[in-house]
Amino acid sequence: MAHLHRLTLVTALVFSAFGCVGQPGELADEAAAQEATSATITFARDFTQRASSTLRLGQSARIVYDAARLPGCRAGDQGGIPQWSLTGYARIGDGPVVSFPVAGLNATASAPSITLDRVGELQVWFQANNRYGCSEYDSSYGRNYRFAVALPANAPSWVGNGNWVISRATCAAGPCDGDRNALATAFEYGTWARQRAAIRAIYFEVYKAGVTDRDNPDLWRQLDVQVLSRPVGTTQAWRSQYVRIDGRSGNNARYAMLLRELDPIGENTVTRREDCPAAPLTVSPDGMYVSTSLEYFFRVNGVEYRPAPGQSFRGTFTQYRGLFDLCLAR
Repeated sequence: MAHLHRLTLVTALVFSAFGCVGQPGELADEAAAQEATSATITFARDFTQRASSTLRLGQSARIVYDAARLPGCRAGDQGGIPQWSLTGYARIGDGPVVSFPVAGLNATASAPSITLDRVGELQVWFQANNRYGCSEYDSSYGRNYRFAVALPANAPSWVGNGNWVISRATCAAGPCDGDRNALATAFEYGTWARQRAAIRAIYFEVYKAGVTDRDNPDLWRQLDVQVLSRPVGTTQAWRSQYVRIDGRSGNNARYAMLLRELDPIGENTVTRREDCPAAPLTVSPDGMYVSTSLEYFFRVNGVEYRPAPGQSFRGTFTQYRGLFDLCLAR
C-alpha cells in the first residue's frame, strides 16, 4: 500500500493470562500454554507498535489499535449509527489480504483477531473513511507495518519422504521399496486394493533433534501428527485424523496412514439414507463403480506437509456401485 498519508497499523495479537490463582509453576505453565496460541501487537497513540512475543504459525492475533491515530474522518453519528469506519488489513507473505473492523461502523466491543496461518512477513495497515468521501491511511508512509511470523517453538526440523503403497507384496512385514510411489502422484484405492492388497497405506517421516533421533517413549506427546482431508471440489470442512507412529528410520520418526481409515466411501452396503457418504459419488461410464476424489495434507505441530504451499495431495477411492444404490436413487 503506497499511500502518502501516515498509516498507523494496530495489529494487536493479545493473549490473556487471567485465571484462578495457583502455584508459581502452574501459573508459568498456563502462561506458556496461552503464549503458544496467541500474542498481542499493540499500536499505541504515540505511533509506536510492539508485539507481545514472537509471532508464530498457528497463533491467533488479536488486533489492538488506538483509534486516535486516525482522527480525520470522524463524521459523527446519525440515529446512533456511526457514519465513519476504521478498518484494518493484514497479509502474510503472498497470501490473501484479510480485513477486520477496528472502530466506528461494524466494530464490536472486543478487539478483532486474525489467524497466523503461514510463516513469513506479516504486513498490517489501516484505513479510515466516512460516508462523505473522506479517506486516510495509517501505513508507515505506505510501507505498511511489518512483523515476522516464525515456525512454532516445537516445530519439526523437517517433514518429508512421503510415499504411498498399494501392493500384495511385503518385505520384512512392511512395504517393499520398489512399490513406493511419490505422494505427488495421486493414488487409486479401488476394488482390487480393497480385496487383495496386503499393503495399502501412506508413509512419511519427521525429524526433530532430540525428539525423533532416539528411542523416545514420549514421542506421541511431543509430536502432534494429523492428516486433514476433504472431497475434491467441495467446501466441506477439513476432516482431521491422527496419524499412527510406524517406527523409526535412522534419525527420523516414520508415520503411516492406512488408506481404509482415510476412505470417505466405506466398505459396506448402505441400507439407510443417513448412512450415505458425505462425499459426492461419480458413477463410472459402464455404471459398475462409483468413485470420489480426496485432497489431503499433513500437519505436524502446526507445520503443514503439502506438495507446494496452498496445494494438497490427492487420491481416488472407488467401490462397487451396487453398495450405494440407495444413495443414488432419486
